[in-house]
Amino acid sequence: MNEREIAKKIAGYLDRGTADLKAGTAYKLQLARQKALAQLSKPRRAPEFVLAGAGGGTLGGGRRFFADVRIWVGMLVVVGGILSIQYWQSVQQARDIEETDAAILSSELPLEAYLDGGFQAWLKRSEP
Repeated sequence: MNEREIAKKIAGYLDRGTADLKAGTAYKLQLARQKALAQLSKPRRAPEFVLAGAGGGTLGGGRRFFADVRIWVGMLVVVGGILSIQYWQSVQQARDIEETDAAILSSELPLEAYLDGGFQAWLKRSEP
C-alpha cells in the first residue's frame, strides 16, 4: 500500500466515526481538516542549517550574531573565568615566593651559602 491508499482508509474510518457528532463539533472538525489539507498542499521549506557566525555574521533566522544577549552573557562568563583563574594563579605564585623568601631569611645559614654551587650539590646528595 502506498501513502494515498492509507490516507483514504484513514479518511474512510474518520468519516464513518463522525455520524454521531453534534453539528458544531462536525463543523469544527471539517474546518480543521480543510486547514490541514491546505497546509499539506503548500510547498515545504527545507530545514536551514547554518554554521554559527557564517553568512555575514547572522544566525539562521537572519538576526545578527552578536545581537543575541545569551552569546554576550556566555562570553562574559568565559572571559571572567579566565581572568579569575589567572589572578588566582598570580596570587598563589606570589605567596609561594613570599614563603620561600621568609624561609631563606629566617634560616641560620648565611645568604652566601645558598648562592654557593657546592652547597646546592650537597643539598641534592643529602636528600633521601
